[in-house]
Amino acid sequence: MKYYTFFNTDELDIIGEYPQIQKSENYNLSSFDSYYNVFWNKFPEFEPSYSIEIKEKALQTNLLYSLPGFQGLTIDGELRKIFSEFKLSPHRFYPIEVVHHNKQLNYYWFHFIDSFINYIDFEKSTFELFQKWPYTVLKEFKVLSVNELHKLEGELNFEKEIQIKKLVLLENFPNYDIISLRNITPLILVSEDLKKSLEMSKLKGFDFKEYKLLIT
Repeated sequence: MKYYTFFNTDELDIIGEYPQIQKSENYNLSSFDSYYNVFWNKFPEFEPSYSIEIKEKALQTNLLYSLPGFQGLTIDGELRKIFSEFKLSPHRFYPIEVVHHNKQLNYYWFHFIDSFINYIDFEKSTFELFQKWPYTVLKEFKVLSVNELHKLEGELNFEKEIQIKKLVLLENFPNYDIISLRNITPLILVSEDLKKSLEMSKLKGFDFKEYKLLIT
């Protein structure tokens, strides 16, 4: 099963202006229901609030950029409808406030719980330690868990990083059509079937790139 990275386009003829969005003036980041208090691995026990404005010269797209640290995707009703037709991990669609030219628009916060880590076959997966400049792969290695991986990352200096070489999934992986690699690398992936459906829809605001490091 092929997967593709799914990300916001940076083409100005589509988004109009970069950055495309900004925090609404009256949105309180310190509020208990702020998006700051929503995490990638569990649903909040409250209805979260999120309020943004599409910038004056920016264009409205089906997928919008999100504020830093946002957990999920900012999507409109058309994109929500397509996503809902596919196999998703536990998720919620929260109505949110999006304003453009003083007009309220219909958008949702697509928050999906990332259970991806539970399906990684660490015995078969491999990682690489590399030097940033000049770029040089120093060694290839395996870990027994994501916690061990994070421990190794915490021991590195600013000149070195760890990257995925091969990520193998267990046979019981549910074949979700949208998955996040957030606890390993900040990427969202979509299946080939979902990619084709999105391409046929002619919706705007996103791009794809084949992700060859994931083996299902």
